Amino acid sequence: MKILLVDDEASIERLVSNLITNAGYEFAFANNGLDALEVVDDEKPDLIIMDVMMPKMDGFTTCRKLRDKGITVPIIFLSAKGDIVDKGVGFQAGGDDYMVKPFDPRELLMHIEAHLRRAQIAQTSSTPAADELIRVGPFTLDTGQFKVTKGGEPIVLTLKEFRILYTLVSNPNVVLSKDQLVEAAWGKEYIGETSSITVFIKKLRSKIEDDPAEPRYIQTVWGIGYRFEPEPAFMDQD
Repeated sequence: MKILLVDDEASIERLVSNLITNAGYEFAFANNGLDALEVVDDEKPDLIIMDVMMPKMDGFTTCRKLRDKGITVPIIFLSAKGDIVDKGVGFQAGGDDYMVKPFDPRELLMHIEAHLRRAQIAQTSSTPAADELIRVGPFTLDTGQFKVTKGGEPIVLTLKEFRILYTLVSNPNVVLSKDQLVEAAWGKEYIGETSSITVFIKKLRSKIEDDPAEPRYIQTVWGIGYRFEPEPAFMDQD
């Protein structure tokens, strides 16, 4: 599997390159966000590690552009800033994880392997099949291709956004706790770390709601979690 590092610091490049290759992965590199857009097309990495502050294009902007292009591989942000606002911006941009510099290389490798493992499980456990096409109101979710359409129009979601939406629409009119959604998106080991779910719900609403300020489908149940309310009529599965 191939890991792409996007960072303008030579010391970080050396550290991560050694870490990745010693762990048995292929390594690719870009030293700014603008070049990264081309490198992703050429190298097709399985995971991206991206600095936030870079020349030509910052990491958040680069991430948004990659997500807009339909790139759904996990993205781990690296930043010297660890405040919750900065992390929130990163998750809203489409990032999957966030590590603060300086970081322990062993911890970074654990994060890398956890994201690769989940992505691989998702790909191998869901193959295109007729019984994996779910229709809920105006939405169609293809669990084999990880694609979503609304009224026939495609909606680009990251893998975590897809998992959260899938979990919600699979339980229509049922209140799901933040921990349940965290487990669906990240895994059991992340239960209790629910702060980022609010960010992902906001991002989902911006993509699927007609008016995100007045959500029709994803309803907040204060103090508990969220509920998906399909349009009246049906939920069927072919």
